[in-house]
Amino acid sequence: MKIRILIVLFLHINCWMFSQYSCPLNSGRIILNKPNFYGHQDETNNRIKSESNQVISISNGKVAKIIKSDSDYSLIIKNDTNNFFIYSNLSKTMLKENDTVEKSQILGLANYDEYYASYLLGFQFWKKDESIKVDLECTKSD
Repeated sequence: MKIRILIVLFLHINCWMFSQYSCPLNSGRIILNKPNFYGHQDETNNRIKSESNQVISISNGKVAKIIKSDSDYSLIIKNDTNNFFIYSNLSKTMLKENDTVEKSQILGLANYDEYYASYLLGFQFWKKDESIKVDLECTKSD
């Protein structure tokens, strides 16, 4: 019984310490993802909408990669434990690859989405090579 309590306590503390992060958009609200081709929702891929366009780092780290597409940027931030924070749908960033990033630093600006009439950001957390669901301190969807 004592071992079971210790394991549950450890898992609860471990989950709290490693899976809860601040919201990468001020006053952000998580939007439920549409099901994929197979009818499943990817709970590791967070879409966040906000009236604010400032994208904020939720961890210290280094810019591992900046990916530019026709209409947006994606930033991959790697921390010192080889975890990756992926911010996508940015209209602008002031960073370069290998720049050091501090927690709460502005990373760039999110693109405006006319359908949602707000700024929209994509966010994923990867623990080494696996996409992990994290609890972001954003307002949850209804």
